[in-house]
Amino acid sequence: MNDRSRTDEPLLPTTNEVQQAPSFTEQEPGRKGEILDAALDVFAERGYSGGSMREIATRVGVSEPALYRHFSGKEALFLSLIKLGAGRLRNEAFELIDALRPETLREQLLGMFDDRRRALTLYTPLMRTILPTVARDPAFLEAFRETIIRPVFVHLSEKAVDLDASFQVPDAATTREHRVRALFSLLVGTFLTSILLGDKPDEAVTQAALEIMGWE
Repeated sequence: MNDRSRTDEPLLPTTNEVQQAPSFTEQEPGRKGEILDAALDVFAERGYSGGSMREIATRVGVSEPALYRHFSGKEALFLSLIKLGAGRLRNEAFELIDALRPETLREQLLGMFDDRRRALTLYTPLMRTILPTVARDPAFLEAFRETIIRPVFVHLSEKAVDLDASFQVPDAATTREHRVRALFSLLVGTFLTSILLGDKPDEAVTQAALEIMGWE
């Protein structure tokens, strides 16, 4: 078992110190970002099927034809919300995964739960807006998978190579894919069940994650 030495360095990147989710104008400056912000508001209120390009244009304060200079239609606009919004969460997840170190792994995993809860709070309007539509539409679902699910899984798998070596996991290469899949399912499932049950089983889940991966 590795010694877990204390360090004055932060265990996790401070990616969510802000108190509200950033505007899309930070990623797409100018009119395009304003349209995306307005579209998120409209779709959050009315859903994808109920939201219209006309209402989005009204919220932005431009004519409807002006929207089509930036987006070919409502589907393209919603795809941009998925790719940019989920892309933020993906990039934050990458930073958290990259920061994991064997000597402080338990503490970092515990900190990760709190960090992602803050992120879910910040991004609740975005996720509540896109996920119901993603679940019903194959094209949007594939965009969501390609933007965040598959990249995070691959990134976690790549990090597992280094951690497996540090913890000298037996037969690491032959079991890694299954272990990472189980870890991924455990982490995602914990966030969902925590919301439903209203609990925070962080210690137990962290221990289970370390046992699944052999990182003890």
